[in-house]
Amino acid sequence: MGPFDRALLTVYTFFFTVVLVLFSAVMLGWTAPQFLLSELFYPGRPEMFWPLMVILILAGAKLFWTGINKPVKGGKHVVLTESALGQVRVSLKAVENLVEKVVSQVDGIREVKPRIVSIPQGVGIHVCATVTPEINVPEVSLEVQNQVKERVFEVTGISISTVKVSIENISARRPRVE
Repeated sequence: MGPFDRALLTVYTFFFTVVLVLFSAVMLGWTAPQFLLSELFYPGRPEMFWPLMVILILAGAKLFWTGINKPVKGGKHVVLTESALGQVRVSLKAVENLVEKVVSQVDGIREVKPRIVSIPQGVGIHVCATVTPEINVPEVSLEVQNQVKERVFEVTGISISTVKVSIENISARRPRVE
């Protein structure tokens, strides 16, 4: 559900909640809201009644459609090749998993969180990592950038424009021996 649908749902439910509270107040015997409701919903004043009804019906239909419409499963894909037999696609999650595997094999890397981003030059990858304290961060970052760019191109054929490496933490813990 996008931001427009959320805002529409908020306004729609707020409106109906207020109307239901006013109707309940009238049913309990309070006569003050009755005048407001009769002015607002009186069909003898079409300049108020019909535009409000059209807006409410359209908003309800839009929210109903959003509610029954199933989101696309499997995430986003990149089309690698297209032939007479069909398309070859790879999911962005698969590329992220490949990047995670490549980066985790670099000595000194403890944890990896890759993310694919769209940039004006094409496709970019942001890699957030935790490293051990005994490594040289600039050297390891350069090695990560080169290996990610080369390996993603070898496996998928996708040319990566940029590989941004962010070192989020330097782990003080010693790795466990298993």
